[in-house]
Amino acid sequence: MVVVRSQPVGLPENYSIVLSSAENLEAIPAIEVAAAATFAEADLPLGIRYRVTDQDVLEMARQGGRLWIALNGDDRVVGFTMLEIVGGLAHLDELDVHPDHVRQGIGSSLLRVAIDWAVREAYPAMTLVTFRHLIWNAPFFEKFGFSEIERDELSLELREILRDEIAIGLSKANRIAMRLRLDKA
Repeated sequence: MVVVRSQPVGLPENYSIVLSSAENLEAIPAIEVAAAATFAEADLPLGIRYRVTDQDVLEMARQGGRLWIALNGDDRVVGFTMLEIVGGLAHLDELDVHPDHVRQGIGSSLLRVAIDWAVREAYPAMTLVTFRHLIWNAPFFEKFGFSEIERDELSLELREILRDEIAIGLSKANRIAMRLRLDKA
């Protein structure tokens, strides 16, 4: 199998972004847990801190070409992003970088790769759900052109995602849905 390495602008030379292979899937839960540990308990209660994405969900995204990983110079997985299709739109389901590798442009590069995919696939927009008050959440996505979707404009699918998150213990006041319009790109 040929692995095409991507070197997005701003990504240090010793890192690369690639589509995930089946062999990389087992590294993803440890990244999710490590990234979750950076959140305060008030934001991410201990009861849900160790939840990880089901391997079947990761495999479906991988097979659909919607799961990218960041590799360091030793070809170790240090971050990932996964898109789903929600309500006919590209939806950023997850974006995590291991805390030992943050602030190096990896998260931005992963997001750019996901946005580029959505544009190539002709999705009119990309959505996501995130924390409104954490600098590495909503303010980070705003830098890429995402904006908050008002509650009365939420699709049924995004309402369900938010409802499910609140049911497991996340704060309704701190969670928002955001959208990046791609049909103007």
